[in-house]
Amino acid sequence: MASEREPVRDDQEKERRRGPRRTLSMTALSGLGIGGIIGAGFFLGSGIVIRESGPLVVGTYILGGVILAEVMGAITSLAINVPVRTSYQEYIDRFLGSYLGFFLGWAVVISGILSIGSEAVAMAVYSRTWVPSIALGVFAVTYVLIIVGLNLFGLANFGTIESLMSGVKTVVLVGFMAVAALFMIGWLHHPSTIGVPVLLSRGGLAPHGLLSVLRGMLIVIFSYAGVTTLAMATSHAKDPAADIPRAAIVTTAGVVMLYAGSVLALLLLVPWTLLSPHQSPFVTALDHFGLGLPASVFNGAILVASFSVMAGTFYATEWMLITIALRRDAPRLFRHQGRGRPWAALIATATAVLATLVLAFTLPRTVYTDLTAASSYFSFVNWLLILLAFAVWHQRARRPEHQVSRLVLFPPYGPWVMAAAVAALGAYSATVPAFRLGFLVFAGLSLILTAIWFVFRRREPTVVHH
Repeated sequence: MASEREPVRDDQEKERRRGPRRTLSMTALSGLGIGGIIGAGFFLGSGIVIRESGPLVVGTYILGGVILAEVMGAITSLAINVPVRTSYQEYIDRFLGSYLGFFLGWAVVISGILSIGSEAVAMAVYSRTWVPSIALGVFAVTYVLIIVGLNLFGLANFGTIESLMSGVKTVVLVGFMAVAALFMIGWLHHPSTIGVPVLLSRGGLAPHGLLSVLRGMLIVIFSYAGVTTLAMATSHAKDPAADIPRAAIVTTAGVVMLYAGSVLALLLLVPWTLLSPHQSPFVTALDHFGLGLPASVFNGAILVASFSVMAGTFYATEWMLITIALRRDAPRLFRHQGRGRPWAALIATATAVLATLVLAFTLPRTVYTDLTAASSYFSFVNWLLILLAFAVWHQRARRPEHQVSRLVLFPPYGPWVMAAAVAALGAYSATVPAFRLGFLVFAGLSLILTAIWFVFRRREPTVVHH
């Protein structure tokens, strides 16, 4: 058996050497993971989830974190046992077939471009509250150009920058929890009632019933969707076997604790019915207690969060474009072998994002909102395919010496259950009126991608390596 496996190891090592340069440490990977996940969608969107679910929203974030952990465990297990040249899209292609590999690659590119444009517009709107004399378009284009500049520094430096921005967001959320703790133990004085009585004062833990928790889960899943950034970065890890599992655990545990802990602290301070979906609930709570300076700091953190997610998403989109070009699913122009800057992919991604800004300022607002909302459904597809690829690998290609991440619960049954849960949540979302048009746009884009694959595919048969 040893003589049979040795050529396989040699082939795997050659595969790694032909791939992108491995420059990311565990710290940089964790920074990319946390930076790519915690964005303005949480700082601003958590108010919507709280209004939908009430105090039980803490459990909603924890349940979303369980699904996140399963996805992280699946991509980690594949990354350390199945070497690839480019990105995790190869796992989808290898274990689920060329069509789904093609679909996932372009889905990540399309949703990434739409997400970056949406974040840039949101940052522009937010920035105008401080400098109303500057046009929205100027802010949005400036932010995109800064993101492009950050990506020019190279991946190692970019990982460091993302780690710093992740640190800012982490410090702000931990600081909020610390302020809440100081109020709870009486070190900071306040005239209002706080603690468990506030938590239960407006209808108990689930005032709208359990189905409202499911509606909240949809938005919570979206707030975890930035896992793509870490998934794309796994092929750049310096020491995959050691760095990737630790980074996945740090990212998952860190994000879930920050989300659930900060939301719980929020609900112990302010009745959930006072939190508006149109303003950051954290800023509302700080203003409620007359903490103007911390509220301003939080406003700044929201901008950093958006900026960080934009940077991580741009990186993931750029490298997925390179991946699908290497897999012959995109023009050869975008291929890149890991030496120098990938100029063609970088310029194409930047141009596409700028084009979305043109759409943002020319289309009716509702049309553009539905277009960007459609990108969220690709997150469901992304998670679903990662879980299914792991399940197929575990069943058909896993060997006894292969390491399975501790984040995977009850393999291979856990990933199947989580995949079913993700599919069910995605299907349920189509019944919610606010999500329906976004789902129809997603369905339309999916049909276009499917038609392109059938008409223009030039694919070799998918081979599963045992």
